[in-house]
Amino acid sequence: MCEFITAGGLGDTDLPDALAHEGLRMRDALLHDIAALGAFEVTVMHDARIAPSDLAARNVRVEDRQFKKMFTQMLEQVDYIWLIAPETDGVLLELSELCYRLHAQGHVFLGCGYDATLVGTSKTLCFEALQAANIYALPVYAGDALMQADYMAGLDKLGIKKWVAKPEDGAGCEGVRLFGALPDLQAWLAEDNRYLRYLAQPFQQGMHASFSCLCRNGKAWLLSCNEQHIQLDETGVVLTGITINGMLPYWQRFETIARKIAKMLPDALGYIGVDVVIDTENNHKIYVIEINPRLTTSYVGLRAALACNPARLVLDCVLSEKFIMPNIAKNQVEVQLT
Repeated sequence: MCEFITAGGLGDTDLPDALAHEGLRMRDALLHDIAALGAFEVTVMHDARIAPSDLAARNVRVEDRQFKKMFTQMLEQVDYIWLIAPETDGVLLELSELCYRLHAQGHVFLGCGYDATLVGTSKTLCFEALQAANIYALPVYAGDALMQADYMAGLDKLGIKKWVAKPEDGAGCEGVRLFGALPDLQAWLAEDNRYLRYLAQPFQQGMHASFSCLCRNGKAWLLSCNEQHIQLDETGVVLTGITINGMLPYWQRFETIARKIAKMLPDALGYIGVDVVIDTENNHKIYVIEINPRLTTSYVGLRAALACNPARLVLDCVLSEKFIMPNIAKNQVEVQLT
């Protein structure tokens, strides 16, 4: 089991406290659930700056700049691979591709296929796929056009009051910036040629939420529907906490969206997290913001929310052609991140 941040993936840079804390909580929640199954001996990589885990049968220490080498070596030594990695800079896609090759040789990769991972990695591709599937999503504006006066004048006529800049392949709130005026957005994108790596979207006012689900062969089963606690200002966006099952009135609508996404991405497999914004001033219209083809922070509260072992559900979904979703609880659980 490899959680990229805590496994040494940032070995060539300072380790941000917030990312390390969040990564450790996901890692340890998953390790606790796997250990409870009593069926696996778990090998875990850990950054040399982070203590090893008492929940793992084997801890592999990863020194500075040795992550890729150690990850590749560990893949050859295990039967099952559970990867948690950010979409940033194509990390999730790159590491998943290594796992796909071993999966073809008999090792079992407990993750999504290439198409679902690629769509989850690229916000532009994600928007195009959602649009084609008739799922509400916010428009994406990207590329050289953002530096052209005529194009920007056309955007200005849309009358959008606030704008958001996001990395094309960012994860969660990472790198997100808010702008109250289009010229300010364009000026920021022009610095250091950011327009080559960032895209622009209208800022959508509303309730921030997410849902966790299981996917297999074009089908989806909802696990939880969550309220996200977000702090917004001009310097960025921060996720301060999550109320698991804090959006129960939207369960049926979230489940419908989950099923549409599963049909849109038939190779989505196992756990998927989806971020949305609910426009409470426009008939509670739900916009899908991001699809995460991997474990998300919400997993930390799932065991208490479901009143069962979520790792068992994920494994059963991935490994069983005849997966049947059992009855689950819908308890409300608070997850504080700051």
